[in-house]
Amino acid sequence: MVYFFYNTLILLIFFILKILSLFVKSVREELKKRESSISRIFSKSAEGKFVIWLHAASVGELDQAKALSETIRKKNKNVFIIQSVFSSSVKESSFTDPLADLYFYLPLDKPYAYDRILTHFKPQVLLVMAWDTWPNLLKTASRMGTKSYLCCASLSSGSSRKNPLVRSLTKASFQYLSGIYPSHELMAKEFIGLVSSKTDFQVLGDTRFESVLGKLETKSPNPAFTQFVSDQKEFLNKNKPIIFGSTYGVCEERLTSYLKTHSDDAYYWIFPHKWESDRMENWIPILKQYGTVGVFSRLKKEETLPKFLLFDLMGILAFAYQYGSFAYVGGAWRHRVHNTIEPAALGLPVITGPKISNAPEAIVMQELGGLFRTENEFEFVQKLDLLIKDKNLREKMGRGNRNFVVENRGASEKIYNRVFADAQN
Repeated sequence: MVYFFYNTLILLIFFILKILSLFVKSVREELKKRESSISRIFSKSAEGKFVIWLHAASVGELDQAKALSETIRKKNKNVFIIQSVFSSSVKESSFTDPLADLYFYLPLDKPYAYDRILTHFKPQVLLVMAWDTWPNLLKTASRMGTKSYLCCASLSSGSSRKNPLVRSLTKASFQYLSGIYPSHELMAKEFIGLVSSKTDFQVLGDTRFESVLGKLETKSPNPAFTQFVSDQKEFLNKNKPIIFGSTYGVCEERLTSYLKTHSDDAYYWIFPHKWESDRMENWIPILKQYGTVGVFSRLKKEETLPKFLLFDLMGILAFAYQYGSFAYVGGAWRHRVHNTIEPAALGLPVITGPKISNAPEAIVMQELGGLFRTENEFEFVQKLDLLIKDKNLREKMGRGNRNFVVENRGASEKIYNRVFADAQN
């Protein structure tokens, strides 16, 4: 019965979207993009290989899927991997990554939306990352003989999937999962009452940790930053800047509020989520009231580093954290917090805004004491001031975050061994 009501709602939404597409260009383009991405995949064939379908909601979950795909390919050469994503925030340029044989945007979760995909590719295994368990996807995969698993599983205590109206649907769809593997012990408790006794349930960790660690250990930053670090070696030996990563306008307003009421001798490295010239040009005169300001691409080699350094080049942030004393990670005053694993991996305490429910690692870091989640401007200013003043607290939080990341390495291996031992039975 719960599926009947769900499918009625989904078909109504689809009908409304089709009507809107006649008048609204963005809706029309979104539907067309999804339809065209799916139509292209049928030109390929698995050619007798073991087919694995991975699904990710957005960019963060796609990182989890890529880490798992890398392990799968190392363990088994005779695989054909198909990768779906739901969010349009995943750019089509990501679809060129060779870890998967093909990529596509998941269609709207209509009752028969997946029949052709499952019939054409016949995947033996479906691996859903984190939380994006579409009910008809799981039900159809089960009907077609595909075993489904929820990997790096996460649910926040306030997740809409647990509210009284949706809980029964969540429980009904979870019954089609052969395994649910939470990302952490603290996440496991959120699944109580939702998991069937027939479902394999085991905490196996989060593959995104090894994705981040692998990037930091094997990749290189923008060459301009490498040269900058070399030129500023003496300065960096004496000073550890506060890193503001992925900032939006509201993040910059919070920092300005702190500066209005506090004075310090700290240095700030600020990485806007998007370099918007108008926004930055408006903010720079405000910052100049509290100290010198510079823009990274305009720095001269012999120039003394300013109190506030704004970075306008890509490919730097993840590697800049190693030079910081602590990090603010943006996004959580808007829709969802950005990557908190990167600063944690390099032993930094973290401050965010309130919206971290999308990021299980951030939730766990908060519970373990390595992350300050701030609900309002007052809390933000208070926590920022506390970390600037208390070196012992910074070091304690940073050590805890680093240990948390390192201890969670190896999740891909654990998931692979668990799933494929089961899948071959």
